[in-house]
Amino acid sequence: MRIRIQALLVVGALAVSTVSSWAVELKLKWQPGKRYVFEHSSDYTAKMPLPGQGLMETKGKMVMTMNNDVSAHEKGVKVGTAFAGIRMRSEMQGLVMDYDSENPAKSGGILGPLLQPLADAKYDAIYSKDGTLLEMKGLDQVQAPGQMGIGKAELEAMARQSSKFLPKQDVKPGDSWQSDMELPMGALGGDLSIKYSFKLEAIEERKGRAIAKVSITGTMNDAVEEGGESVLNVEAKSVSGEMLFDIELGQPLELRTVLDLEMVVPGPVEAGAPGKMPMKTLSVQKLLKVEDLPAKAAKPSGTTEKKSTAPSGNPKPSASSRGETLTPEEKKARRKARREKRKAAKP
Repeated sequence: MRIRIQALLVVGALAVSTVSSWAVELKLKWQPGKRYVFEHSSDYTAKMPLPGQGLMETKGKMVMTMNNDVSAHEKGVKVGTAFAGIRMRSEMQGLVMDYDSENPAKSGGILGPLLQPLADAKYDAIYSKDGTLLEMKGLDQVQAPGQMGIGKAELEAMARQSSKFLPKQDVKPGDSWQSDMELPMGALGGDLSIKYSFKLEAIEERKGRAIAKVSITGTMNDAVEEGGESVLNVEAKSVSGEMLFDIELGQPLELRTVLDLEMVVPGPVEAGAPGKMPMKTLSVQKLLKVEDLPAKAAKPSGTTEKKSTAPSGNPKPSASSRGETLTPEEKKARRKARREKRKAAKP
């Protein structure tokens, strides 16, 4: 009995060792015919310099629920994105602004004209078969509020992020890789070049699924100007995060990044105004569910539409087309009336 227990313990230890040390492919996968529902949330706190008043704290949170509908494409897959809902709350010096695209009482105000066009936006992303983002379509028509840090460049960066964060080869626990990304700075001007470093910490079993746990760190360069002047210079304090990736599904279940930044006002600073503005952002992406695409109303294959044989003009609609239901006695009486009418019409 003791030998049998020891054997089971050895087998169990080998199984755990195998799960935690195998090399795996972390590859972004999209299955045609499926809808992937993601929630993107962004919390920020910042301390804005005011002349003679020191630093004024402002904070806010935006939550976007996005439906990603997948269909086959000649280059791989097409992922059509539409917003299922957008919520935002901003607080600054006692002023509170709320917006909720799903709540009529909160869909107007100051934020409504800025965010409602985004809530109505739709665009497509084309991915190759290996999960690489190839191109975006429809973004030029999106009226995104870039001044609020969620412009077209930010939407493209969100779509590109998942594939850019994954390694280009199989990895096992302890392996590391890097990736460069340009983070749009919105109204601040320019892009922030970030070198992300990733490390596969472990492969864990959660609810019967193999989940890759990846730690994230990074360093940043100063904002790169691309036409116009940057309002602020950005200094990096720290970049950290974590990704939980479902290996079989081929999607990040959760992606969390934290950026500690310090904005430096370039040039001379007005007397009494602090020259630096600390800012911290927490961005979280969660996969809420994967479901079949809603069935579209369509005619069954092999059927043809009957051509109308009704005479021109406006014929009187039948009782059935008007939605009326006749009793057997009423139907019999109407048939009798039609017969008598035909007899009377004969010469």
